[in-house]
Amino acid sequence: MARLQVVLVGLGLYRKGRIASFVAVIIGLITLLFYYSWWFKDSRLYSPWLVLAFIFALFYGAFQLAGTWIIYLSASRRPRRARLPIPSALSVDVFVTAYNEDLDLIERCLAATCNMHVKHRTWLLDDAGRPELAELAERIGSGYLSRADNHDHKAGNINAALPRTQGDIIVIFDIDHVPDVRFLERTLGYFAVPRMGFVQVMLTFDYANGEWVAKAASDSSLDYYNPASLGADSLGSTTLVGSNALIRRTALESIGGYQPGLAEDLATSIALHADGWQSVYINKPLAPGLAPPDLTAWFSQQFKWARGVFELFITVYWRKLGKLTLGQKLFYGVRMTYYWIGLVFAIHLLATIGVLFGHSETALGEFQNYLLHLLPLAVATALIRMVVLRHHAYPTLKQVMGKGGVTQWKPLLLVLGTWPVYVLAWLMALLRVPVSFLPTPKRASSQGPNVAWIWPQMLAIVGIVTGMVVTQWTVGFRYYPLILAFAVVLVVGQIGVLVQARREASYL
Repeated sequence: MARLQVVLVGLGLYRKGRIASFVAVIIGLITLLFYYSWWFKDSRLYSPWLVLAFIFALFYGAFQLAGTWIIYLSASRRPRRARLPIPSALSVDVFVTAYNEDLDLIERCLAATCNMHVKHRTWLLDDAGRPELAELAERIGSGYLSRADNHDHKAGNINAALPRTQGDIIVIFDIDHVPDVRFLERTLGYFAVPRMGFVQVMLTFDYANGEWVAKAASDSSLDYYNPASLGADSLGSTTLVGSNALIRRTALESIGGYQPGLAEDLATSIALHADGWQSVYINKPLAPGLAPPDLTAWFSQQFKWARGVFELFITVYWRKLGKLTLGQKLFYGVRMTYYWIGLVFAIHLLATIGVLFGHSETALGEFQNYLLHLLPLAVATALIRMVVLRHHAYPTLKQVMGKGGVTQWKPLLLVLGTWPVYVLAWLMALLRVPVSFLPTPKRASSQGPNVAWIWPQMLAIVGIVTGMVVTQWTVGFRYYPLILAFAVVLVVGQIGVLVQARREASYL
């Protein structure tokens, strides 16, 4: 037993949760190989369509699944130590970026940033030139900066403020985040390291209004802001996420300022890492924010992020690859292909509809066998997420995220119901279709969800249900129970989004 402990310590596994995570990942890899074995049976790869599908499945499994699991296994918290001393020479500018958000949200954030301990200067960066914001800043005691236009949007707003301020460290908050008074005390000490380019603090979200979308959206990000970000930190690949961030001014200047685009934070991160700057992730909820309040806000946010991330994957990732460390290559690859989940879902959706309408028992049998190989992988993926969240999430996660606890089915339904948004974002990125900057709405829409967001889900329901009726009428599901169950799951996933859309529309 003692020898086993020595081996586990050497592998970095002899810690609470590490062994369980390691075992879960091994199970996941076995199920992934079992899934791939389906493709090599009965000469399936003679079909050019199946060859293309297999290449995508192989790439997705390597990048998204196996890559994510490696990052999970790398997750570890920074050792607890005495509070890091803050370099006495550091000066700090705090930027609160605003455009057309509600005045009460801006006031709440601005007051909190002004009240933070440690000497600093807070600036309200008004990208809409609203006179009432200038009055608000004066009343609260912060600086106020605006510009003639809003070119490059948030990135341009930050870059316009840089030459008009002097702080060595730039701290950035979105207006829906409210920092703790100790935010700077717990973060500035890391800049004692000369090449420390930026520090990213954990994002947590409030869903006090109890809305289903807000809670599901919050739960969907738990693995990213807990085990995934902890793993990224261990691999030296922490990324900026838009708020709760501290950046060294000289680091920003060395890359030409904040990088513009739909995924400006990720673009800035990869530029800083490629330039040799270091990063740190702090997994403490020091500045909670607001989750997307409804489907309109959620779809807008996800489309913007997916379109921006895909563009970076196509145009920037491969150019910067040679300047990144191995850990950074892995994490950015995983991060930039995450939204392929929409494409994966769409492919399986279309395959299911095609098989149901095919009137072919051979096709039904093949698809049934495929699902038999897919099911263990799906179960293992859910198991791994449960295990790593249990052992690597913030210790008081339930208190931070609300009394409702953490579930998997709500975020799963929301993400899978968002597949048309992710597919559209991928196609537009491939075709280089320009997209205007889309700030995430902070308040629920007064008009309800746009039907354009949900008509693909409605068509999917019609297609699957009709196909189920056709199959039952012609062949029956007696020998194909997995196909029936899979079709039902697909329908339920789409209905969940439509029910929420109907509920939001009824509020008008």
